Amino acid sequence: MALGRFFLSYSSVDGAEFALRLADALESGPPACSVWLDKRDLRPGRDWDEQIAEALSSCRGLLFVMTEDSVSAESVCKQEWGRALSSKKPVIPLRLDPHIEMPFRLGSRQYIDFGDFSTGLAQLRSHLTWMGTRDGIIAELKLRLADVRRELPRTSGPRRPLLEAEIREIMGQLKQLQPAELGPAVPGQHRGVRDRLGAAERSTAAVDSDLTDRHLTAIGLPNRVGMDMDALGAELVAGTIVLDSSICDYAGVDLSHVMVEDAGLIGDVSSHPDYIAADLLTSVEPKPNRPKAHLVEWHAPVIDQGDVVTLELARSDYWTSEATKRLVPRIQAEVAAGRADLLRMPRRLDVHLVVVTGGDNTMLLTRRGKHVASEPSTWMISVGESMDWEFDKASNGLPHPVLTARRCLSDRDELNFPDDLAATAQLRLVAIATEWSEMLVNLIVVARIPEVTYAQVRQYFRKGENLQLDGIAFDLETCVSLLGIDAFAGSNGRGPAMPISDISRVALLAALRSAHPVAEVASTISAARSYLSR
Repeated sequence: MALGRFFLSYSSVDGAEFALRLADALESGPPACSVWLDKRDLRPGRDWDEQIAEALSSCRGLLFVMTEDSVSAESVCKQEWGRALSSKKPVIPLRLDPHIEMPFRLGSRQYIDFGDFSTGLAQLRSHLTWMGTRDGIIAELKLRLADVRRELPRTSGPRRPLLEAEIREIMGQLKQLQPAELGPAVPGQHRGVRDRLGAAERSTAAVDSDLTDRHLTAIGLPNRVGMDMDALGAELVAGTIVLDSSICDYAGVDLSHVMVEDAGLIGDVSSHPDYIAADLLTSVEPKPNRPKAHLVEWHAPVIDQGDVVTLELARSDYWTSEATKRLVPRIQAEVAAGRADLLRMPRRLDVHLVVVTGGDNTMLLTRRGKHVASEPSTWMISVGESMDWEFDKASNGLPHPVLTARRCLSDRDELNFPDDLAATAQLRLVAIATEWSEMLVNLIVVARIPEVTYAQVRQYFRKGENLQLDGIAFDLETCVSLLGIDAFAGSNGRGPAMPISDISRVALLAALRSAHPVAEVASTISAARSYLSR
């Protein structure tokens, strides 16, 4: 199988030896892959810049060797991969050193790790083969879409309409590919229904459409952030929640497939605002001051690399979280003015669980007490916890969201499940979302407890942070009806009527999207508009 010819971009200062080795390995196969390498392919007597421009124009894609020198602002590599992006060529970052930071414009791309050459080479060969498939083409279009959306908030003048036009063009290409991916409608079956494993191939166009915005308004989630998703570089804005991204278009990945990397102390992270650190100097350290985790950056899953999500976490504390809360108006103003990138700013990391009992398909809700610091006097779907660097520490010394999720299920203040029951939970990460009013980020996780029923888990509940446990059927009609009301008074309608928080509403939508095709969710909301009290 011919893979096409790839332009190899590297720094001669610290990447030449690796580039030569990689070129030899790729060209020897199998499968054989042709590589354009300046040391071998530049011809004497011709202008070098012209030859490089021709090679970039005709290549299948660009392999970017990430080294300390190649990622610097002055590196010629930046011009090469920048030109490749402008020419709508795939750019594949190859990371040699775990401490090398991805250039901003390539932030939506998952790198291939060459810490071990043989492993990295095998992954690269597999990826280059997969790029020629329809799945690979769709994935590259989505990467291009993410690139343009990242650039749009920082662009003004005549270039901005060009970027907006490119967004429309990519969305159109995704829409054209979508019907071919889904195949013909089957009589008696919704056209959007298909194998859940294929959900990662769905077009992001369905998520980002104007129709979806109207649906969000219909269920009480109109944009209350004041910036649209393109300006934020997000997938959508619902109420006060900025959806960073769905995971595999809400099909999600097993939470155990999340890999955590250590980004050091929060104070040493360059993207952490200086004014938050300055605020700490003028305030008194709270007691207790639990060690927390801030999400510095995350990398989306790549299908042919095992659908692994990578989280880069910095160690922080409750004190930093409180300082951030005090400075939310300033952060919002910085983001609105384009001086800060919300989705690349370190934010405290929480895990938000939508819990469903497998025995009777009941979704759990908890009523928060007025005495709690987070979301007081609201209903929550279902429970949540901030990641604790000590309580949730894995064997490698780093916290892991699986441990946060299981702690959330078993904590006496939350659901109080026995440890052996919490250990049976099937955990699936379906989305990542930021609370605009709090400046914290949530991993939205669907937690299915196999075989047990609502009546069985109810016996474990004790009052603490949550004063009441309730449950409703986890089906589209019932859940959309719940989203359509201003306040929930319990499933029997006789309890105190309290609102459902925006993050819980978005978490429920994400959970529904993980269980049903988007078209089915949208049509159910449309059908419910007649009785939604908005």
